[in-house]
Amino acid sequence: ADIEVQDNYMEKYGRVFKPTEVKMMLASFANMETIHIAAYALLLETIGMPESEFGAFMEYEAMRDKHDYMGQFGVESEADVARTLAMFGGFAEGLQLFASFAMLMNFPRQNKMKGMGQIVSWSVRDESLHCEGIIKLYHAFNKETGAVTKAVADDIVECCRTVVNMEDKFIDLAFEMGPVNGMTPDDIKSYIRFIADWRLRQLHLPELYGITENPLPWLQSLLSGVEHANFFEARATEYSKAATKGSWHGAEGVWGSFDALMKKRQEEPQA
Repeated sequence: ADIEVQDNYMEKYGRVFKPTEVKMMLASFANMETIHIAAYALLLETIGMPESEFGAFMEYEAMRDKHDYMGQFGVESEADVARTLAMFGGFAEGLQLFASFAMLMNFPRQNKMKGMGQIVSWSVRDESLHCEGIIKLYHAFNKETGAVTKAVADDIVECCRTVVNMEDKFIDLAFEMGPVNGMTPDDIKSYIRFIADWRLRQLHLPELYGITENPLPWLQSLLSGVEHANFFEARATEYSKAATKGSWHGAEGVWGSFDALMKKRQEEPQA
């Protein structure tokens, strides 16, 4: 999926969106996808799996169907662009990957494969950022073009339904040998429906499944916690900047507070 998404950024969106800021965002997102590819390749290499496993997913119908479905989207018309933005931003990076993330994060939850869990948590953070950026681009594109007509909106909702159905088959494949400790196929299926409704709300489209509570609350705490890195031992990778709160301007802003502090110092009697 990382390869298809990266190709989509460079080969499809790059032909449509020309503002420098948008192109820089797309280039940044595409670069992150190459890092994801290298990270998951390292996992296979670390556990000694042969290189043939890199293409083994094509041997499974449930996984091949997901790959083939993503190849159906293009940018030939404004309606196509809107569908593709919604599909890749909302349902590929924002939904398809989250079933795999949930299954993988169950292992570090039980103190297994914790290095892999760190890679997944970074990937979730990146994909969430990509999803937010592309959905924002989707809304800006629709505001300028009016491409999201009732027919296009219905198509996008149907895309979401199709993606969820394909994820059900993928989940059944992943659990074909039975449930694992701490997780069942039904847990993941409920979770992706919860995520699907969330993405539809972000796209300002009607929900499909009506799941309002996160079926995997433990996953939320693992993925959404503030990241603290010991700079003596690890490189900090957190995007948030806790120090930059409030605003720069106004009486309560940074500069207003600074001016008030300097004025107070000037008024203090000299020792």
